[in-house]
Amino acid sequence: MKYLISFLLAFSLLLASAGLAIYLPGSSQVAYAYSGIPTFSIVSVKTDVTVSIKTNNFPASDTFKVLMGKIGTKGIGGYYVDTISSGSGGSFSATFDIPDELKGLKQISIRLQSTTGSGYYTYNWFYNKAGKSGGSSGSKSKGYSGYPTFYISSVARNKSVTIKTSNLPPHNEFKVLMNKMGTKGINGTQVDTFSTGSGGSQTLKFNISDSMKNQKRIAIRIQSISGIGYFAYNWFYNSSYP
Repeated sequence: MKYLISFLLAFSLLLASAGLAIYLPGSSQVAYAYSGIPTFSIVSVKTDVTVSIKTNNFPASDTFKVLMGKIGTKGIGGYYVDTISSGSGGSFSATFDIPDELKGLKQISIRLQSTTGSGYYTYNWFYNKAGKSGGSSGSKSKGYSGYPTFYISSVARNKSVTIKTSNLPPHNEFKVLMNKMGTKGINGTQVDTFSTGSGGSQTLKFNISDSMKNQKRIAIRIQSISGIGYFAYNWFYNSSYP
């Protein structure tokens, strides 16, 4: 019996590494392996009072401390403002008070960092000015602020990857690049282009380039081809999921 249990546990770990559902005998729960990296966007700011964010692709059942610091610090060593639970993970909204020490600053970094030892973290920044959003590209396009992000929705090994974008600038053209892990997709193989239309959120599917097939991890980058400088990057395991 102990050999059977060991086999089942080993098989479950194998499924987890592939991003598949895991079901253990005697348990009523189904767990899903987490993949990708967490991100968040700035939703709104009240000058010197609060900042509201919306997360994307957060791991489930984790706890994050919220730090704020001066621009350029990525929030590292910043002032502690709150601790939040990721709950079931994915996307959720949260609002945090701006610490007294940072009031009056034009730009503020904000960082969410796991306290459980999982190693997950993510950071962003905002203009300390009342409005719908802050971020790095707010001055580049009239009516648009913040910058685009995306997370990995699903992967078909050696075939395709599906992404979900957030806060795309409107009326723009992006090229899609893939490259080896650690490159951020820079100088990667172009696999496609797409139009952002009215901007915001889109679900997009791209073929994995031949040069990246059989790579364990792949960097993917979307980059504006209109010269206005917008880009975003992420990475994924080349393993079929969900």
